[in-house]
Amino acid sequence: MRNKITLSDVARVAHVSLSSASKALNDSGRLSQTTRNRVQQAARELGYRKSNNVSANQSAPSRNASQRSGLIGIITSDHNGRFALPMLSGAERTLRASHRAALLMLSQGVPAIERSHIDRLIAQGVEGLILAGDTGNIRAPLANEITNQLHVVYAYEASVNPEDCSVVCDNVGAGRQAIEYLIGMGRSNIAVIGGNDSFRAVQDRSRGALDAFRLAGLQPLCMLSDYWSEEWGERAARLLIERYEELDAVYCLSDEIARGCARALAAFGFSVPQDIAVLGHDNWEYVCLNAHPTLTTFDNNIELVGRKSAQLLLDKIHGKTRQGTTTVECTLVRRESTDAHIHNALHGSGWRIGLEN
Repeated sequence: MRNKITLSDVARVAHVSLSSASKALNDSGRLSQTTRNRVQQAARELGYRKSNNVSANQSAPSRNASQRSGLIGIITSDHNGRFALPMLSGAERTLRASHRAALLMLSQGVPAIERSHIDRLIAQGVEGLILAGDTGNIRAPLANEITNQLHVVYAYEASVNPEDCSVVCDNVGAGRQAIEYLIGMGRSNIAVIGGNDSFRAVQDRSRGALDAFRLAGLQPLCMLSDYWSEEWGERAARLLIERYEELDAVYCLSDEIARGCARALAAFGFSVPQDIAVLGHDNWEYVCLNAHPTLTTFDNNIELVGRKSAQLLLDKIHGKTRQGTTTVECTLVRRESTDAHIHNALHGSGWRIGLEN
C-alpha cells in the first residue's frame, strides 16, 4: 500500500496545491517554512517515497519528448458550449496532427475552480494549458506558481499582460466591416444597438463601427446599449421607430438583439430588409435560422481560434517564443435580413417539396 501513495495524496493531506507539494518536497520555489514543514510531515506520515512514484520534479511540465504525456488541458468558463465546443473541435484538429489530445474542464468563471482544475491537470501530466473564455473581455493572467511553469495560451479572452500569448476574434474589424457592408448596400441612416457596454465586445465592435462611419463621412443615427437579449432588441427597435423616420438599417452587436429587433420592426409594419436592413453578430445558428427573416451576421470563427491557440501552445512547448495577441477575422454570413434575394430554409424545419403521399 505504501507504494501507491502519490504526490496528490500528500498535497491533499497537507491542504496545499499539487505544485506547492512538489516545491516543498524538492526544497524549491517560494513557500513559507510552515508550509514546507506541513508537506514534509504529511509525506512522512503517509510513507510517500519519491523513488516509487512520479517524482516531484516530474510533476512540473517535462520538456523531454520521451516523457511527454501527449495531453493538453483546456479550461473554459463557457457553461452552455456555444464557445467551448467549437474551440475544442478546432484545438483537437491541430493536436491530433501532433499525436496529442485535449482534456476539457469547466471552471464556470470561478477562479478557485479554475485553480483546482489546473492542479488536477498537472497531476495528469498535461504539457500545456489553453484557458478559454466566453465573454471577449480581458482577464488577469495566472501566476507561474499556479500553473507550475506550464506553457499557457489565453483564448477568446486575452490576458491583460501583453507578454502572454492570447488569441481573440477581431471585434474591431467586424464592427468596421458591418458599417462598410451596410453603406455599400446604399444604407446611410444606420443605428447601432449593443448589449451591456461594460463588455469589451461592445466597446470594440462599436469602435470599429465608428471608424467606418468617420471614413464614410457619416454619423450613426444613435448608439444604444442595454442587455444581451431579444427583449432589449424589441424595445430598442420601438425607440428607433419613434425617433427616426429616416432609419434604413440597424447594426446589432449580437444575434439575440438582432432577432428581437427584426421581430419588432415586422410587428410595426416594416419589411426587413426592403425597408430596414438588420445585421447581427455571433452566427449562433439556433437564433439566426429559426425565424424569417434569417439573420445576416458575423461568425467569430471560434473553431479557428481553437486551432490557432493549440498551434501557438505547441510552438511554445517546442521552445518557440510566442507572445502578444493574435486576432482572428470575423466572417460576414449573408442571409435574408439584409438581402431580399436570399431565401433560407428554417433551421431543422424538415419541410420537403414534391414528396408523394
